[in-house]
Amino acid sequence: MRYLLALICPPLALLTCKRWFQAIPCTILYALAIASARYGIGALIEFFLILWAFNVVGDEKAGVEARAFIRTVEPIPVIRS
Repeated sequence: MRYLLALICPPLALLTCKRWFQAIPCTILYALAIASARYGIGALIEFFLILWAFNVVGDEKAGVEARAFIRTVEPIPVIRS
């Protein structure tokens, strides 16, 4: 769901990942991309914003999976001989 949100509106995807500090410049660049959409540079800016948002969403998802793995593995005792 967040990947679809990153595709449609990258600043909103960054906000859902609790990265508000990154969402501020992303919003400014998103507005610049919309304003310069007629000249072709807007599509390039939008492409990089989508890549940025996909990276943040993927990092958030990987972090959640890593924390779940740590919770699962932590109680297992290590047997040393």
